[in-house]
Amino acid sequence: MRSLLKAKAYSDEIKERIAAELRIAREIQMGLLPEDVAAVTQKSGLDIACLIEPAMAIGGDFYDVIRLEDGRALVVVGDVSGKGIPAALFMAVTMTLIRTAARQFSAPDEIARQVNTALSANNPRGMYATLFCCIIDTAKMTLSCVNAGHPSPVLLRPGEAPSLPFDSTSSPIGMFDTLSVEVQRVDLRPGDGVVMYSDGVSEAFDAAGETFELEDLIACLAPAAGKSAASMTSGLREAVRTHVGSHPQSDDITILALACPLK
Repeated sequence: MRSLLKAKAYSDEIKERIAAELRIAREIQMGLLPEDVAAVTQKSGLDIACLIEPAMAIGGDFYDVIRLEDGRALVVVGDVSGKGIPAALFMAVTMTLIRTAARQFSAPDEIARQVNTALSANNPRGMYATLFCCIIDTAKMTLSCVNAGHPSPVLLRPGEAPSLPFDSTSSPIGMFDTLSVEVQRVDLRPGDGVVMYSDGVSEAFDAAGETFELEDLIACLAPAAGKSAASMTSGLREAVRTHVGSHPQSDDITILALACPLK
């Protein structure tokens, strides 16, 4: 009996140690994300709101908002293959590479290619990440982007139906040595909104195994055209919560919304 009690105490100690280390890992991972997006976009006119909810203690989703030297804003949302610790490590490496590339290059395709080259060169597990990488110029009211296997963000335009104009134009980053990618450009209008998300949104399951369909996504966001980024983000998150109900979260959820300045 005494040996059983000792074994249980040892097992409980190990479990608590692992749980404590995962809590620290989560703090470190969340600390990699931009702390104050509003400060990054100050005086740009952009309104940006974002959230991330890992399915486990740590996960592979990420986002970033970086102010480039010329005043434009680089906005990135990505999703690493897999879950847990391996995905979290790959996510940290990917974010570091994106920030390094953003100091050297000024076009989304150049940044994506640079990150892809670095990831694929040292990738023994064959991991990869889908990536939506865009540069927003509020002076010219343009959005230039590359979509490496990521779900298309939703463009919200007051007075028009929501659209998904940002089709995937390349394979995910890290998958192949070279990345053939096209740049897409969209002219923005005052009051336009763009909602980016990971597939934890579009593949959120309810208890019956039904996913949060594209039609649900569009229906949820349609009334948000012309509203604040925070309104778009919170509205979509609540719609996903309502759909899922009490069913456990199956994948990391990331939402980033931006609203263009009204002129």
